[in-house]
Amino acid sequence: MKIREPFFAHQGWYPLKERDCRSAVEQYLKHAGAEQAPLGGVVPHAGWFFSGAVAGRTFAALAKQKPQVIFVFGGHLRPHDGCILMTEGAFGTPLGPVPVAEELAQEAAEKFRCHVEYPDDFRPDNTIELQMPFIRHIWPEVPVVAMQVPPTSLAEQIGRWAARLCAEKKLSALAIGSTDLTHYGANYGFMPRGTGEQALRWSKEENDRPFLEKLLQFDCRGAIEHALTNHSACCPGAAAAAVAFCREAGAEAGRLLEHTTSAEVEGRERPTMWVGYASLVF
Repeated sequence: MKIREPFFAHQGWYPLKERDCRSAVEQYLKHAGAEQAPLGGVVPHAGWFFSGAVAGRTFAALAKQKPQVIFVFGGHLRPHDGCILMTEGAFGTPLGPVPVAEELAQEAAEKFRCHVEYPDDFRPDNTIELQMPFIRHIWPEVPVVAMQVPPTSLAEQIGRWAARLCAEKKLSALAIGSTDLTHYGANYGFMPRGTGEQALRWSKEENDRPFLEKLLQFDCRGAIEHALTNHSACCPGAAAAAVAFCREAGAEAGRLLEHTTSAEVEGRERPTMWVGYASLVF
């Protein structure tokens, strides 16, 4: 089995050494799981220093589930981009490989005309890679269909299709969508409210929050439109795909577990730039 190298571990986004990586994952998973095991959720994908604990909230809530396959949706794609996924091999992590569910991935590639990557021929993507150590730690034998999806109606179609396919094949499954929220500051070319605490509050409460509320209401189309119009999420298609999966699989409600920013994680007194992060389950 060919293994895709964990590019971002080598870049310092999360620990490359197995002992350090496992210790970090265990620390991030310290939160107790939800009383009612969710069908999926949304996680951020920044370096673990900034968003690992937030992602851990979602994974901790999902940890009681015993899936046979996990769909991981991500991708910094534009509306005119096509889907991207691997149909063979495994994602390498410091904790061991996470295999691809090859039959399901191949079905997805054919149905949605995806660009296919390979373990030795791929474009580095943090949105999906940073979730793999969590998956390996919690579900060491479970394969994944890891798919980058664009921010269009196709994302919702993919999520629903994946849920229906698993139902037809009688497979228990989870879906995880990866997105960060508002990227605010001069370096991101987006700072409509200047800098400081007032701008940070606006970013979270008036820009991030409506996007999150639409996801919690299963309004996938509205969430994507809000993100594209207001720069409130970098991978809204990924989040929408996971939400659509959960809705099709029978989810009736969503919960926001945590919502913060990199400025708050760093404890900046006079913030000038930041990225938003949230943990949601459905």
